[in-house]
Formats: sequence, C-alpha cells, structure tokens
Amino acid sequence: MKDPAAEPQGNFVRKGCDNVAIYTKPSLQSKTLRMMARRIKGYVMKVRFFLLILMFLTVSIGLYSQSTEAVILYMEGAVDITRNGEYLDWTDIDIGTVLENYDMIETGSDGYVEIEVSTPVSPAVTLKVFEDTSFYYDTKKIQGSTKTSFQLLAGSMGMKVQKLYNDNELEINVNNSVMGVRGTEFTISSTVDGSTLITTTEGKVSCKDISGSERFSTPGVVCETDDNKRYREVNVPVDQIDQYRDKWMTARLEILKSNALFSIRHYASLYNQYYPRFDKSWQSLESKNDLFTKWYRYMQNGTRPSMSEAVLSKQSVSREIMELRSVLPIFQHTFYVLDSLENIYSQGYGQGSLNINMSQKQLFRHYTDNYQETRRRLTKSLYYFRIYLEMGKRITNSEYNTEGLLDSITSGSNMLMGPPTPNKPF
Repeated sequence: MKDPAAEPQGNFVRKGCDNVAIYTKPSLQSKTLRMMARRIKGYVMKVRFFLLILMFLTVSIGLYSQSTEAVILYMEGAVDITRNGEYLDWTDIDIGTVLENYDMIETGSDGYVEIEVSTPVSPAVTLKVFEDTSFYYDTKKIQGSTKTSFQLLAGSMGMKVQKLYNDNELEINVNNSVMGVRGTEFTISSTVDGSTLITTTEGKVSCKDISGSERFSTPGVVCETDDNKRYREVNVPVDQIDQYRDKWMTARLEILKSNALFSIRHYASLYNQYYPRFDKSWQSLESKNDLFTKWYRYMQNGTRPSMSEAVLSKQSVSREIMELRSVLPIFQHTFYVLDSLENIYSQGYGQGSLNINMSQKQLFRHYTDNYQETRRRLTKSLYYFRIYLEMGKRITNSEYNTEGLLDSITSGSNMLMGPPTPNKPF
C-alpha cells in the first residue's frame, strides 16, 4: 500500500506531521527529480507496450510456425523430465517449466501433471498425465501437412484437443496402434499386457490396429482391444465411463497375474533379442558424441552451419541412426513393460522357465543392474535423433522436420502380445 505522506498532490508534495498535512511547494531539485521520474515512467510504459506487442506477435507467429512448445500448468507428486539424456534437477521442474521436442516425461506412483502444448496443428492441446505414465512427442511436416505425434510408452493420459488447422494431423501411438484425433476430449489407458482402452467425452477418436481396421470412440462408445489386438466398440454411457475404466484396469491386471509367466517369457525373449542391438547402435552413436554436441551448440546459439557441413555431418551418422530407428520403438516398449512385470514377478507371480538361455532371476538381475543406465541411454537416443533432424532441416533449408521417429515402422510386427484370456497360453 502506498504511503500517503509521500504521494504527490498536483505540483505539491504532501508531508505528514503528527496527523497534520502541510503542503509545500517542491524545490527545484525535487521538481527535476519528479520530471525525470515521469520520463522514466513514460519509457517504462512504452517498453511494456512494446513487449506486449512483441509477445502478441510471437504467439501469433508461433501458431503458424513449426515449433511445438509445451508448458506445465499443474503438477503434484513425483514427475521426472529427461532432456538430451540427462534428468532435469527436480528444482527445475515446476509450474511454468517449458518442455521441448523429445523430452521424456515420467510420473511416479503418486505423480500427476497437466501440460498445455501449443503445436502447429492446433491452437492448444491440454494433456492430463496420470500416475506411472511415460511419454514423449515430436512434430514434423510431410507433403504440406503437419503432424504432431505422441508416444505413450506406459500408463494413461487424458487429452483435450481444439479443432485442428486445415489438413494437419495429431496422433497418439500406443501398443502398436494409432489413434487419430481431430477436435475432441478423451482418455487413453494402456496396460502391461498390451491392452488399450479409449474413452471419449467429446468429439471422435479414430482407432486403428495393426490390421488397419478402424473403429471410433465417441461419447457413449468406448474402444478397447480384444484378445487378438483388434479394436472393438463397446456401448458405455458417458456418466459411467470412470467406473468402466476402473473395472477394466482391474480386470486386465488380474488377467495379467494369472498369465504372468507367458507375459514374462514373451518380453524376456524380446529383451534378449533387442538389448544387444540397441546397445550396439547406441555405442556407435556415442562414439560420435562430439559431433552431436557441436550441433546442439549450433541450436542453442542460433548458428546456421553451411549446407556442406550439414550434409557431411548427416552422412557420417545416418547408418547408425537408421539402425537405432529400427530398434528403439520395440526395445523401449519392452523395457517399460518389464519394469511392471518385474514388480509382478517380485510378488510371486509368473514363476517358471523362460525358454531362453537365462533364468528369470538372471533376466531381472540384468534388468535391474542396468536399469538406470538403460533409461539414460533411451533418453539420450531421443537426443541423437533430435540433432539428426536438425541436420536434415539445414540441408533442406527448412523449418520443417520431414522425418519422424514415431512413424508406425513397427506396424504389423509381433512385438506385442495380444491381451490373454484367463489361464490360456498364447
């Protein structure tokens, strides 16, 4: 609150003196100071107005640019963010934290975060990320249309999407299937056994499985995967969606426990097959880390290297990047599923032989011993891919990414098992 004794009154200064107000004519010095203060205030107002206009222009331009920015609106509990292969300090994760393309966002068992994403495809996308969830996203442009893709690796997330611009696309990849979104409000839930449930309270969500068949989730109709990884539509009143989702999640967990051995065998086989390939491709890229570091500094400083440098740089890492791209989607999915299966195994479920050259004990010992380092390498892989895309943008002299890590390159593969029925092997 302002002190009335110091407030200017016209051309006079009010002075407090034992509850008696005495008005005196200001001295030449005080008048000069006040004139300077007025000028400074005028400059400040002009600067504020300029900054306001600049902010407006920045936001307006951002709507039509290829940058995708996300900011945390609300959070509680454990929330981790990894960027360029490193975890952000927990003190740097709070309301207002800005996220970047290929940041990995992970919530703990008590975690929850709301994120607003401004993308070139929609004015705003609001995400509600629930507990035990991991995801990241990227944006690219192909043949004139912009696509923003979210990769849900584990857990559940809600999404509210305003109407998309023109022919642009927004999709969510989960469990070897793709959800196409226009303007809608919905929630995606995924479970360890590869099951997916989509519930919608507004608009329509297209759900495509590995066979290419398409189903739609709308208010009153949910989409869920059946035993053969195919989507089916189930009528559920909107006011009963939450109860249906809770029962569905509980049922899938019980089914998984009763078939835990088959699940562990399946993902143990994938882990045994893809871990060496992932490790090899990652080691090859890590040996060229200095090159990626140089390009990251270019990005930070706004430096535009020559096209010839970009071509040579991209050529020197293309083979390793392509190998990584062929392995990463399958391996990262396997890694996150094993995290949950290890917890179920520790409760006494799924005991038995794995039909590979290691026991369950050996499998989970290797998994836990290498857990932190593997997580770091997975997020560092996203960093390498991000820099690779920057090289491509410089070659084409464009702000558009024309390649994406989240394309459905695993569509039709046997990387995922179908949701099992109780006591029935695959």
